[in-house]
Amino acid sequence: MHHTLTKLIELSDNWIQYYEDDQKSDNPKYSDFYKWWETYFNWIISEMDEVKEQIKPDNKVYLEDELWDVLWWYICLLQIFEKNWYIKDTKKVFERCYKKLSERIDAHKKQDSTTYWSWVETKKKQKQELFDEHNCLYGCVNKKES
Repeated sequence: MHHTLTKLIELSDNWIQYYEDDQKSDNPKYSDFYKWWETYFNWIISEMDEVKEQIKPDNKVYLEDELWDVLWWYICLLQIFEKNWYIKDTKKVFERCYKKLSERIDAHKKQDSTTYWSWVETKKKQKQELFDEHNCLYGCVNKKES
């Protein structure tokens, strides 16, 4: 699975580069299609409607196909954000997802009658960590210079 995801990320990088190169050419062929991140964002929304249509019994093949489309456009969106420095690394998004969910699920499993509150407390702790990381990334630079 990890290898396949890595290959998809590489494939999307090539796909995006193809359209970016086209935009830079003297006679772009795909200017109506490529509108930076909005293109991919809108495709995700559109594909989610198609996913919804395919959720029914005995329809695995078509549902998987539509889910693939959502994943593809999502990966492309991440790649666009990475190429334009909105995020550090596409893979970092998946790492954050794993860390966030694994911590919440672990906390949830350790509790008994207070599982809701363990989830809430873990989420609260994670929000503070995110806040601190954000402030250090964007605030510490200015504080060090003063």
